[in-house]
Amino acid sequence: MTTSAAARNRETYNRIWRELTPFIRYNPGARHRRRLLFKLVAPLPKRSLIDVGCGNGELLRLLRARWPEIETATGADLSEQVIEQNRRALPGIDFRVLDIERAALPLRAELVTCTEVVEHLDDRAAAFEHLAAMVAPGGALALTCPTGTVYATERHFGHVSHPDVDELRALGARAGLTLTRAANWGFPTYRLTKWLTNLKPELALRTFAVERYGAAQVLVSHAFTVANYANLRSSPFGCQLFALFAKPVEATR
Repeated sequence: MTTSAAARNRETYNRIWRELTPFIRYNPGARHRRRLLFKLVAPLPKRSLIDVGCGNGELLRLLRARWPEIETATGADLSEQVIEQNRRALPGIDFRVLDIERAALPLRAELVTCTEVVEHLDDRAAAFEHLAAMVAPGGALALTCPTGTVYATERHFGHVSHPDVDELRALGARAGLTLTRAANWGFPTYRLTKWLTNLKPELALRTFAVERYGAAQVLVSHAFTVANYANLRSSPFGCQLFALFAKPVEATR
C-alpha cells in the first residue's frame, strides 16, 4: 500500500525537526527567504497572522519581533511533536496540528504565510482551497517554494515536485485568490549553491542536517549567505519562488 505525502511528511518531520533547528537558523537559503519574505509582507496589514507549516516557530517569532502590531499569531504544522515543542517554547503563540491537504483551521487572518510547504504535497489544489479559507477578505497569502530541479537533498526532506509560477497562479485563481506579486530568486549564486551541495548530497546532509553546528559549519553558512546577496531579484533561471496572493474584500469563501 502506498502512503500519502501527508503520512510521509509526518514521519519525516517528527523524526528530523530537531536536526533542522541550526539548519533553519544558518542555512543561506532559509536566511534569505526570511529576508525577502519580510520585504514582501512589510506593507501589508498583519494584525492577525497564521503561519501554515510553521515548523519550530522561528518565522512566527521573528515576524512578531519585527511587527509588534501583530495581535494574534497562530502556527500550524503537520508534526504533532514540533507543535508540542512549540507550545512549551513559545507560549505567546497559538500552535495547532494541521494537515493542510485535508482541512483548514477555523480561523481567518489578515496575513497567512506558507513557506516551503507546497513542494511536499500531493494535493496542492486542496491545500490552496484550505489556505484561501483562512485568509480574511481583503487579506493576503504570502507563499514561498522552490522551483525547478528536485535535488537529492530536497528529496531527503520530502519534496515531491517543484511548481512554477504559472502553476501557483492557477492554483490561487481556482481558490479565489489573485496573484499580485511574484519573483523567482536565486540566480546565479543560490542555484550554484544547490548544485554544489548536491554533488555529494550524503556528505552535505551529514555535515549540515545535524542537531548542533560547530564553528566551521557556521562559518561556511555565513560565507554562502554573503555570496547569495549577489543573486538577481528575479530571473527565469532562479530556483526559489516568492508569491503574494490577495483575497477580494467581498470574498465569501
